[in-house]
Amino acid sequence: MSISITPTEQKLRAIVAPKLRVSPEQVPLDKSLLEDLNLDSFDQMTVILEIEEAFAPVTISDKSAEELLTLRELATYIDGELGNS
Repeated sequence: MSISITPTEQKLRAIVAPKLRVSPEQVPLDKSLLEDLNLDSFDQMTVILEIEEAFAPVTISDKSAEELLTLRELATYIDGELGNS
């Protein structure tokens, strides 16, 4: 049984994959970007900016960026902001 991937999660995977040097399908949705995937703070900031650009008018505050640890959490937040939940 496979878990379905939302369009938002797919787009987030595509944004993060180049930073991890893997294909989008290899980007885990439930791993911490900083701790498990080893993105440094600069990479995380770059990813957040790319996400905001891709999902405008969504903005992610510094506080939210610290609290939203995984791509799945980010996707839920973005969908909520866009009214897609």
